[in-house]
Amino acid sequence: NAAIVLDAAGLTGRFPVVVDGIVADVEGLAGKPEPATFLAGAQRLHVDPRASVVIEDAEAGVLAAVRGGFGLVIGVDRTGNAEALLGAGAHVVVHDLAETVPA
Repeated sequence: NAAIVLDAAGLTGRFPVVVDGIVADVEGLAGKPEPATFLAGAQRLHVDPRASVVIEDAEAGVLAAVRGGFGLVIGVDRTGNAEALLGAGAHVVVHDLAETVPA
């Protein structure tokens, strides 16, 4: 449902590549915690995963990013699961994405 969410937020034009569950299903990409969808996105953007950042709020997503070899994995603790995100391999955990922007 990424297209619907991005459209509702008025952000469609800011994301030239979207690899969501629909794309994964059509292309037979394994879901999280496998890294296939993240790696497909990186490939389509022509970027090295090791030089890329993944932001995730779920353990399975963090684990997928770690398994994919992404350079920085940021966990977002929305539900009190900071320890679980760190345990899954997040390099850092924040409570709000505003914490990732320099003051």
